[in-house]
Amino acid sequence: MLRTMITIEEKKYVPAYLFVILRIYLGVILIYTVYGKLSADTPFVDEMLVYLKIMMGRGRMPSFYLHFLQTVVIPHAKMFSYMVMAGELTAGIGLLTGTCTRLCALIALLLFLNFMLSKGRWFWSPDSEDAAVFFIAFVLIPGRAGRLFGVDQFLAKKWPKSLLW
Repeated sequence: MLRTMITIEEKKYVPAYLFVILRIYLGVILIYTVYGKLSADTPFVDEMLVYLKIMMGRGRMPSFYLHFLQTVVIPHAKMFSYMVMAGELTAGIGLLTGTCTRLCALIALLLFLNFMLSKGRWFWSPDSEDAAVFFIAFVLIPGRAGRLFGVDQFLAKKWPKSLLW
């Protein structure tokens, strides 16, 4: 059985199937989320702008992130809405199939980080479920989760030194 190593104080091994469970769980969340955006009656760009307006009105957003939203995201809202949907779809499919798992986990990590910051939550917020999925994605990056029951298993045989899988 494939094993993945995590070093804390001494070498301990975590069975790879635990990473596979997390990988598939995160992939399902992303596919479910993007499906809702693609099948909604309202275009996602409109929903995103309403959401951002509400979140900015609450005043809990970090100032650097608020500045980023006002100067970069909102003026280019349509492009960012497509980027969010493409990121969720790409990461979701990649995590479900175990293809380029590290890259897809990094994409998911960035999506969840942005969503968490848009709510004004931090990693230590007790009610931040976004922090939980952020850390699942974070663990998947070094965990090589696609090398068991995934396409990465075959890609790693062909290109064993690649950082993508």
